[in-house]
Amino acid sequence: MVFEQNCRNCAVRGQALCAALPDADLLPLAREGVQRRLARGEVLVRAGDTARPCANIQRGLMKICQTNPAGQEVIVGLLWPGDFVGAPWAAAAEAGHDVVALTPVTLCQFPARVMERALDAHKAMERELLARTLAELERVRARLGSLARATALARVAGFLVETIERSGAGDGDSVTMIELPLTRGEMADLLGLTIETVSRQMTRLKQAGVIGLPGGRRVVIQDPDALAEAADDLA
Repeated sequence: MVFEQNCRNCAVRGQALCAALPDADLLPLAREGVQRRLARGEVLVRAGDTARPCANIQRGLMKICQTNPAGQEVIVGLLWPGDFVGAPWAAAAEAGHDVVALTPVTLCQFPARVMERALDAHKAMERELLARTLAELERVRARLGSLARATALARVAGFLVETIERSGAGDGDSVTMIELPLTRGEMADLLGLTIETVSRQMTRLKQAGVIGLPGGRRVVIQDPDALAEAADDLA
């Protein structure tokens, strides 16, 4: 019954870390999982925590952030549906960042010890976690390189491209509507820009016919090829 209710109907069954396991092997882990819902702004992990849960994000978006010496929040990454959050085998280490719900979030959460046992027992899932960790490291390095070399336009365009890819909105029609996960101010924090610069670059893309801005956080991708080209623009 646990598997039927929580796993077979899971919206990210094929995307989450658990996808590495067949149904029969997933059942013991499913019995230990707890469905948890977070409201926008609710904290899953706070910097300094040592008791950190492990979880698969099923719905919603989360931000990884820290507070700088001036007391300002700095967003350093995003977590999307299908992403894994947690630090198996690092129970004694303090978390270096906050993990906070950007939208209402649904999680499948496990105690760290349970996830550690599952990873020990199933090498395919352990290898998948390693692969995901290395891929995320590459994304972080690419973002750092972008911040050092890319124009403001490329940073904004690159963020839009990443949003399309991670949200799955790029499948199907060439004209795609996306909902930005961040405010202009939050985008500025993530991209190392000012709010005014982010707004100028969005307007520039709109005037070029690359995107449409119908209102709110909605963005219509009118020319995906031009957007990808803009994302590659170097200073």
